[in-house]
Amino acid sequence: MNEHFLEPLIKQYLSEKDITQGTYNLFKIILDQYISYLKTHQIDFPTTIDVIAFLEWKKSDGCSIRWTNHQIGTLKNFYRYLCLNLQRLSLPEVYAFDIMQTIQREILDHNEFKPTLSTEQAKQLLLYCKERRHTRSQYRDYAIVYLMLTTGVRSIEIRRAKRKDLKRVKRQLVLYIQGKGKTASDTYVKIPEGLEQAINDYLSLRKDNNPFLFIGHSRHQTTPYLSRSFVIKMFKQLMKDAGLEETQVTAHGLRHTAATMNLQRGGSLESTRQLLRHATVTTTMIYAHHVGQMKDEPENEIERLILDFHEIKTET
Repeated sequence: MNEHFLEPLIKQYLSEKDITQGTYNLFKIILDQYISYLKTHQIDFPTTIDVIAFLEWKKSDGCSIRWTNHQIGTLKNFYRYLCLNLQRLSLPEVYAFDIMQTIQREILDHNEFKPTLSTEQAKQLLLYCKERRHTRSQYRDYAIVYLMLTTGVRSIEIRRAKRKDLKRVKRQLVLYIQGKGKTASDTYVKIPEGLEQAINDYLSLRKDNNPFLFIGHSRHQTTPYLSRSFVIKMFKQLMKDAGLEETQVTAHGLRHTAATMNLQRGGSLESTRQLLRHATVTTTMIYAHHVGQMKDEPENEIERLILDFHEIKTET
């Protein structure tokens, strides 16, 4: 496929940005997706309408409002750069007009409660993932869903997790994770017994030296870790195949589901804050309508709430 006119400009734009490696990677992912969309639709000189269509397409693919706002912000910065450097870069006059000027970020309602799975739906999803296991990818998907449902980890934490992050503290297996905005794996979640078996079953099928805990098994995999879009598409397909598509629960919705179920089983707001690793309880207040008295071991309690351990564990 021929190079799009914007591709060398994106390379130059990123090379001139004084940003961290993490921000650089974020910008590149968004701009690469944008270029791919333009190429697919044979758009040489995009307009505001084309950008809106791109954003709507990403939403239909499962992108959250937060991620959409990242896309809008990145494209705003890029097109502003083109306008300001029109003469220096010898650009066509069409780039003198900022096509992002009228596109605004969407307002996030932090008090809006996101869709979650009921206990029965969570059990339905987990059992479906267990029963369909035949390939390494399916064993991986089962372990990922199990991990997200019982510990409330984010998809980015799933993608960053490495094998070495699995450690045993006394007799309890834990997974050290690199949280959102963190540069090191400095906190951990407890791994329930059934989840430990699911992870071990997956790892036993791996013959590679890849350090990441969960990886892609397609021959077309180009990175040692899973991409954000991969997790979104994988989970969307799982929900459809499991008959739960109408719930509109996203991969991140499993985090909300874990929080809700912790409160339903009697955990307190503080227990839920610790489960989700929120900095303050204020962030956790959205779940306040489920508050009950404090109980210990939320990860194990959530596993027991979804299903009886003996029903889900893999037979040895």
